[in-house]
Amino acid sequence: MKLNPKFLTHETKGEHITVSTAGTKFSGLIRSNPTAAFIIESLKAETTESEIVDKLLAKYDVDRPTAEKDAADMIGKLRSIGAVIDE
Repeated sequence: MKLNPKFLTHETKGEHITVSTAGTKFSGLIRSNPTAAFIIESLKAETTESEIVDKLLAKYDVDRPTAEKDAADMIGKLRSIGAVIDE
């Protein structure tokens, strides 16, 4: 899976946003906290949910069940707006 190329990301002044472009069913932008931004940035390359969980565990002081839930929730939300594609 990876981030749909029709969604662009930008970080400025510590704020991470993801914006949909033409041709998506979602019209708007997403403002992300640091964890969500980390997950979105991880999706810029082909990856798996398990790999994202491993990256979260390496970066943050969090237990595996929490990292798994956070990753699954964020990926689910992104999938619901068409921001994640499975290749």
